[in-house]
Amino acid sequence: MTVRMLADVSISTGAVSRSERLRFWREQVGQLLIDVECQRQPGQELDASLRYQDFGLFRMATIEANAHAVVRSGHSIRHDGRDSIFACLMLQGRGFSHQGVDCALHVPGDVVLYDTAQPYGHGFPEQMAMAVLDIPRQLFKQQVGDWQEQGLVKIDHSMGIAGWGAQAVRQLLADGGQALAAREHQASQLLEWLHSLWSVHSGQMQAGKSTLCSLWRAKAYIEQHLAEDELDGEHISRALRLSARQLARIFAQEGLSVSRYLWGRRLERCRIDLQDPALRHLSVSELGFRWGFNHSAHFCRSYKQRFGETPSQTRQRGMLSTQGDGV
Repeated sequence: MTVRMLADVSISTGAVSRSERLRFWREQVGQLLIDVECQRQPGQELDASLRYQDFGLFRMATIEANAHAVVRSGHSIRHDGRDSIFACLMLQGRGFSHQGVDCALHVPGDVVLYDTAQPYGHGFPEQMAMAVLDIPRQLFKQQVGDWQEQGLVKIDHSMGIAGWGAQAVRQLLADGGQALAAREHQASQLLEWLHSLWSVHSGQMQAGKSTLCSLWRAKAYIEQHLAEDELDGEHISRALRLSARQLARIFAQEGLSVSRYLWGRRLERCRIDLQDPALRHLSVSELGFRWGFNHSAHFCRSYKQRFGETPSQTRQRGMLSTQGDGV
């Protein structure tokens, strides 16, 4: 039996004749992502590809194309009722985006967020690549922030933690063939990153660039060493050459202690393992022990408090979500 894999879709204008490319691209993008109009200079052909991936919590489209422009008009919005906040991360080239009275130039590492229920447009004067996170409005409100903007929001790559997003997106692209739980784990990290960016933008987090960089250095270190028994606040502060007080202060920006953050990330890893068929020979207690939970009853209580279900219920749900020819 194998873990259910989420369907990825790839399309390319190279699959159709040159005369059909614009029509093909608009239809396919409209089906997979959102209804927009695509424009090219007369006599120029569109060479474009799109990879559409499902990460459980949200979807991501990675677009590569030569020079072109797209517009989402009022007519498109009336025709297509999908309601999301898009977070676009430039990976290559330059782009110009506008919504309402706001206009922004973005280059690799910049993030542009906008409301798909309002008209907008993009222009790309050269070869480009962009990752588009398609985040349902309700999920954005719950995990990132309350969208009340009248136009687009640009977060410049010069903000230290913005660069972490580019690395995370590239990691998502490299780790395409994964099961649902692993993908959702990666998606939750990206939403957490967006939440930090949004908190700074909205003034909820009064942290400087150096503090934010230290915060995401610490989070990256934790992810890399999460399975190590000795990982604790003292170990992290020593590895990052920060004092214990400095480390506590940067996590306090998000209303968390270091130990509370570690606890949450380890529970997330337990959740992934509980849905992994390759680990079904291990008991729930043994899986908890792998991630530092030495007392089974405490682990089960903590797990249910965080996820609203017991570890055994998660494991059973994971078994029901598998597909294959049988054991």
